[in-house]
Amino acid sequence: METKQPLSTKLLHFSADNNELFILIKPVDGEITVQTLTSLLQSTNYRTLKVNVAGVQQAVQSFTHLAEKNKNKQINDAESIAIARRLHGQLTINVDPLKMAAKAVITSAYGGLPVTQQQLKQQMIDLGIIKGIIDKNINVLIETAQQAKPGSSFQATIAKGIHPIHGKDAMFKRLVETPRERLLKPQKNKDGSVDMRNLGQLITVKPGTKLMQKIPYTEGRDGLTITGEVMPHNKGKNLQLEIGENTTISEQDDNLLISTLSGIPKILNNGMKVDDVLVVNNVDVGYGHVNYEGSVIIQGDVCDGMKVKASGDITIAGFVESSQLACGGDLIVGKGIIGHKVEEGNNSYSCEVSADGSVTAHFSQYARITAGTEVNVKKQLLHCHVSSKGDINVFDESGNKGTILGGVLSTHGSIHAVSLGASAGSKTQIDLIGHYPNLMDQKQKINTCIQSDQLKLEKLIEAQRKVDILPNGEKKQSLDARLMLTKEEVKQHIIELTANLDNNKGELQQYFERAQVIVQKEMFNDVYINIGKDKFRSARNYGPTKVSIKEYKISTEPYKK
Repeated sequence: METKQPLSTKLLHFSADNNELFILIKPVDGEITVQTLTSLLQSTNYRTLKVNVAGVQQAVQSFTHLAEKNKNKQINDAESIAIARRLHGQLTINVDPLKMAAKAVITSAYGGLPVTQQQLKQQMIDLGIIKGIIDKNINVLIETAQQAKPGSSFQATIAKGIHPIHGKDAMFKRLVETPRERLLKPQKNKDGSVDMRNLGQLITVKPGTKLMQKIPYTEGRDGLTITGEVMPHNKGKNLQLEIGENTTISEQDDNLLISTLSGIPKILNNGMKVDDVLVVNNVDVGYGHVNYEGSVIIQGDVCDGMKVKASGDITIAGFVESSQLACGGDLIVGKGIIGHKVEEGNNSYSCEVSADGSVTAHFSQYARITAGTEVNVKKQLLHCHVSSKGDINVFDESGNKGTILGGVLSTHGSIHAVSLGASAGSKTQIDLIGHYPNLMDQKQKINTCIQSDQLKLEKLIEAQRKVDILPNGEKKQSLDARLMLTKEEVKQHIIELTANLDNNKGELQQYFERAQVIVQKEMFNDVYINIGKDKFRSARNYGPTKVSIKEYKISTEPYKK
């Protein structure tokens, strides 16, 4: 029987390359477990090595088998099993796809050599990292990893590129309010209260008034990757101030637009103009109808039966009563638009207003309103016939007031109101069909053309097969060339039609995203809404509601701001 010895470091030895630690399997005193072997390693200088868990378990099994053989006097030659390994520190450098940053990850050594600063910098050179190197992060990372427990991992950003700074286009800051903004904004008194009747001065500019400030463009700056590649920037555009009628550039500031006369300021794309203005106290029988080339300011009311026509804006401080108004700009009514039905059962109204721009008022009742852009009513839109190419908005600044009741509203945009309809059940009809029929007709025509061209292409391919079996000669070459040219023309036409179909799909998607009715507080019964080919009728009262198209079907859902 072999003499037993205690479990000790005498049974441990390194491999020839000094990297793997083995334990000699010999008879020892006591039971050998994973814990006893692990404790042996931890109590010696071998504790910094990486334990081979599978090897330790195998060693425990071998010691157990050896003890059984020893009882039966079946001792074979001793074996050695690897239970730990010496590992050098590990280094990985990750470079982002744009080469704008590099991160180093260091895992501390298991009894091996630590990662050095020289190794890290050499790997950076191998990866082409030459710019934006952060030496402080490198030093801290190396020092931390060397002092840490074996197997600990640390990372740090070791290089950062310089992102390009894109230039900004010239911008234009408006320095004056427009009549619509001024007129519909109640003025504050000195004590802080608001005077709802004081709607501000109607003539908003005088000669020399500062209208618009140009904020110059910026050039920008190129960027640089950590590998030294230049990342080009986009230069800003130097847009010019647009000098409209009755405006000029200030002599003191080349980027400042000022007015040259008193009038109404109008916004242009990149500038402003000042419309010559006719100021009238009241348009009544005593003054007569107004037909003016320019803008008109009416400080009072437009009375029953009067007509006002202007090529520019029409701004009215008071009421419009059973009148006819038409303007080439915006129509702004400080108080209300009031009319009545000429005859029950038809859509004739005593008050008709139209604007190529927007129509804005505090309230409107029994009137026909036509707007080239949008309609904005603060309080009530009652029993009106409204046609707008843009949105119809009926709400005040607080969002607490704004009622649409009765009438017919047609728009190419959306409708936004605080309440829609009434408990009395007065029918309110909303038409958001807009361009939908034209878009669907266009879609059908494009699909028909694509199908026709695909049929032509199939016939040409069949003709090509027949030509291919002809004997070689001038006739075959001629037919080949003609067929090839015709096929390419048809293919190109299909590509163009497919692009048109994609554009059509995009326009339809935009239509469905825009065509919606939003009610912030309550929608009553007897509201009829048409969107696309679908129709909706409210048969009960709803709370805050949004009516729109979802998954190609009209949908109602609770509305949340």
